[in-house]
Amino acid sequence: MFVVYVLYKGIIIPVVIAALCGAAAAALFFIIRNKKRGGSAKPTKKQLVAQGIQNNIGDFSGLFEPVYSVANGKNKRQQATFAAWNDAVQNSEEDNGYKAIFNDYFGDYESWGKGKKKVKVKKQNKIYKKKSKKLLKIFKKGDIVRSSDLYAAGAEDTAEKFSFAGDGSIETDAQYEVLAPCWTYQDKIVDKGVIR
Repeated sequence: MFVVYVLYKGIIIPVVIAALCGAAAAALFFIIRNKKRGGSAKPTKKQLVAQGIQNNIGDFSGLFEPVYSVANGKNKRQQATFAAWNDAVQNSEEDNGYKAIFNDYFGDYESWGKGKKKVKVKKQNKIYKKKSKKLLKIFKKGDIVRSSDLYAAGAEDTAEKFSFAGDGSIETDAQYEVLAPCWTYQDKIVDKGVIR
């Protein structure tokens, strides 16, 4: 029994030390990996585009709802919508590299759905919808949010959020139907909605 104890005593200490070193190395690996995921990792292309839109948010006023309409097949001015977005992006002041990425994703909008001889309308509509949905996901990544209100009550800030369709003006405490919701980034209205 004493011989077994001496043999194990000589083996146990190196085994315990090896196990502790392995556990420490694994813990260090996971700590480093989680730090890279957290904030120091390189942003994706979609994140760069979202940040570029955020940095130049004022340049895109009035352009968010048309993209939503194209994605839902309710806007037949698809090419004009993407032309306006491409112009606004290229004319924006700050560039974190998002202009080139946006151009890669959405710059060839004039050729979407074109065959060798003519435009294939169904294919073109499908591509515009798909690209619009991709742009909506980028908006979501950038915390640019479309309100979900169906009705709005007249208040002091209602005129900041909505334009009034019709004669007259927005009255306090009146109920209005939301024809087009507003878009916000943080607490700022970036695209006014429409009420009646």
